[in-house]
Amino acid sequence: MVSTAKRTLEMRLLLGPDEAVPVAGRFSYRSDRPYEVEVAFISRGQTVATWLFARELLLAGLHDEAGEGDVRVWSFRRPGESRRVHIELSTDDSVCELSVRATELTAWLEQTAAIVPPGHEGGYLDMDAHLARLFAGKC
Repeated sequence: MVSTAKRTLEMRLLLGPDEAVPVAGRFSYRSDRPYEVEVAFISRGQTVATWLFARELLLAGLHDEAGEGDVRVWSFRRPGESRRVHIELSTDDSVCELSVRATELTAWLEQTAAIVPPGHEGGYLDMDAHLARLFAGKC
C-alpha cells in the first residue's frame, strides 16, 4: 500500500530584494517513490509548473545550504521575520527564487519522515516497478 503526504504551502515568488508575490506550492510525497518530492506551483488555481527533486535537499536545506545545479535550498531569516527556506530552481533560460516558512516546511517533512524515515528509503523502493516505468517511458 502506498502512503502519501500532501500539503499546500504558501510560498513567495521573489521578484527582487523587496518584491514578492504569493504562490501556492502543493508538496507531495509517496512511499513508493521514497527519494523524491514533487512540488506543483499553483497560481490563480492553475498548476503553472511542477518540479521533482530529492527530499534530502529540503531536509538539508533546513540547516545548511544544499544542492548544486538546478535546485538549491537554504534557510535564512530577515530581521523581524520568522525563518524561511529559500528554494532556487534553475533552467537553461531562467532562475526562479521562492521561499516558504520554515515551520510549515518542517511540519510537512515530519509527515514524510513518519512514512519513510530519512536514511531508510532503499527499503521502500520497488526497483522492478521503477524499471518497468522507465522502459515503458512513464518516468
